[in-house]
Amino acid sequence: MPANLHGFRKLDCAVFETLHAIRNDNPDEFPPYDTVRGVFIEGPELYPGTTIRSKDPIQICVRTESCILGYFRPLNA
Repeated sequence: MPANLHGFRKLDCAVFETLHAIRNDNPDEFPPYDTVRGVFIEGPELYPGTTIRSKDPIQICVRTESCILGYFRPLNA
């Protein structure tokens, strides 16, 4: 089983890859996605009773390059 270690989100990636593999195996029933977004819940609650956690990463997977209209590089701080 992949693990998320030291900033590398291998388990998150495995979830996306499994989703796409299932869809690729059944293209008539499940057409492929161009993009997928997932929220992975991690860490302790930010405050009691919330569903927002201290380390909730949001992952975006773009499978179709033509969906990327542009990008930016953050300035070095």
